[in-house]
Amino acid sequence: MSSPSIGVPALHAPASGWLRVLQWGLLPLVLSVAGLASVALYQGAVDPMAAQMGVFVLSLLAVVLAQRVLPLNLDWVSTSRQERRADIASWVVLMAAIDPLLKNGLMPALMSLTVTLARPEGGLGWFPSELPVLVQLLLAAAIAEFGQYWMHRAAHGQGWLWSVHTMHHSPIRVSLSNGFRTNPINMIWHQMAGLFVLMLIGTPAPVIQMLIVFSTVIGVFQHANADLRYAGWNWWLGTADLHRWHHARQAGDAHCNFGQNLVLWDQVFGTYRRADAGAPSAVGIDGVNAPTQGYLAAVWRSSIGQLPR
Repeated sequence: MSSPSIGVPALHAPASGWLRVLQWGLLPLVLSVAGLASVALYQGAVDPMAAQMGVFVLSLLAVVLAQRVLPLNLDWVSTSRQERRADIASWVVLMAAIDPLLKNGLMPALMSLTVTLARPEGGLGWFPSELPVLVQLLLAAAIAEFGQYWMHRAAHGQGWLWSVHTMHHSPIRVSLSNGFRTNPINMIWHQMAGLFVLMLIGTPAPVIQMLIVFSTVIGVFQHANADLRYAGWNWWLGTADLHRWHHARQAGDAHCNFGQNLVLWDQVFGTYRRADAGAPSAVGIDGVNAPTQGYLAAVWRSSIGQLPR
């Protein structure tokens, strides 16, 4: 049996028929649904949380289906029970605790402390909300990605930031199940560098909510262990074929594709890497072969500056 750390896709017959349609059409289909949900959200026809959760569930089901019928790497399909428990625990903590706390607690509180006295309506009033909504959405995405890009890139340096970030890079497989294996501290600085900046400069709430809807799709698809086609999309979106290189075991190979939803700033600052060469030969962290620690141990060790073991 081949080692699970090898990232070269297992050989399988080329897709044909409806599988071929799925390869090319699944991501555009889900993005189209996200677009319709965003329009309904902006017009007030649907509750923002309902739109976000609906798109999230649809994205999950789509990737689960793709990984089932079009697996990219058969060695990445099976995971240990302890890894599954760690992944589930991380999903629950991030989605049920950290994300609501940030969006409904910490960030609004910081807004109150910083700008409410100056502008009771919220924000610094720097965002050009008079522009067409599509332009506002693209501008908001570029602004949020700028902060998140540099925060992410800083986290790939040495020291404590990298230690915290190693929890996300420790898996030796890239798949939907471990896509949200992240230290809560990592999620906090990621959201503060993006969404909080948008709130601070006065971006309209519906524009931020629309951006979250599209971010949900990219975030779920980004770790898909599925043989999907991203030609065209991977010039500007953070697709899975690009993100696998970011998870390459060799640090030199992994220093690329830092963008979360867009690869705009990777293109600008020279860290964009196309996926023409396929997948990296191995993913994870050099020197860490098979992390066996549980979720709480992983959070603790990465938070105090210790690498996974």
